[in-house]
Amino acid sequence: MTILKYFPGPPLSEVIELFWYLARETAAVHDAPREAILPDGCAHLVVNLSENRITLYERLDSNRLTALGGSIFCGPRSSAYAVLPAEAAVIGVLFRPGGVFRLLSAPTEEFRNAQVPLELIIGGNELRDQLIAAATPANRFFLLEKFLLSQLRRSLSLHRAVRYAVNAFEHDSFLSVAAVLEKIGLSERRFSRIFSEQVGLTPKLFQRVRRFQRTMESLPSHGEVDWAGTATANGYYDQAHLINDFRAFSSVTPSDFFARRIVQRNHMPLRG
Repeated sequence: MTILKYFPGPPLSEVIELFWYLARETAAVHDAPREAILPDGCAHLVVNLSENRITLYERLDSNRLTALGGSIFCGPRSSAYAVLPAEAAVIGVLFRPGGVFRLLSAPTEEFRNAQVPLELIIGGNELRDQLIAAATPANRFFLLEKFLLSQLRRSLSLHRAVRYAVNAFEHDSFLSVAAVLEKIGLSERRFSRIFSEQVGLTPKLFQRVRRFQRTMESLPSHGEVDWAGTATANGYYDQAHLINDFRAFSSVTPSDFFARRIVQRNHMPLRG
């Protein structure tokens, strides 16, 4: 399996964390289990370069496959879904929290926990053809970057309170929504409304998902884990709250996730 990453420069770096490219070999997917895609509170673009088709399970407990075209937009998620690993070359985009707001013509919250054909959002059919025709992953990154620059709505920007809150939550796992409200001068109802429209999740749910993400990233590559210490270090009240969030966002306990995780970011093999 080949995984490549590309980090765009300004102004795209303000709204996009990275581009990624993945290529799997046949031997790597033979009899492979379904993989959970865990929520990160961010939007994604995914383009299958091998076939004009992406199939997924919208819930981890479902056996019903949903088939979409080869280019899809994934809205910010607070719940996991599943895919079957396939022999494919795939390219994708990971947006920063709230970043996709500048590319959408509708509130981000309308795409919460949803996957839709890319052409319904910003076009996609011609883009996929161009990406397939490109000779190298580097050329594909260049084409994708050029396409997204053309789509960037420079007149739009995050509300100042939303921008402040996202940055604050990203840098302080212990920060509460109440503490943010003291700084921004908006009512809780008004702030929650604007935040949901632009980021896609409510402030409290966004904070929980991002804390879950930081906790996963903080885990060692191997060995024993001090789960009580991990909970405290990442802003959880106690280990029980850490366990509750892992069950809510990955369907498994923290120790089970630690035993299953793989090299791909936010991917977790499912059993059974």
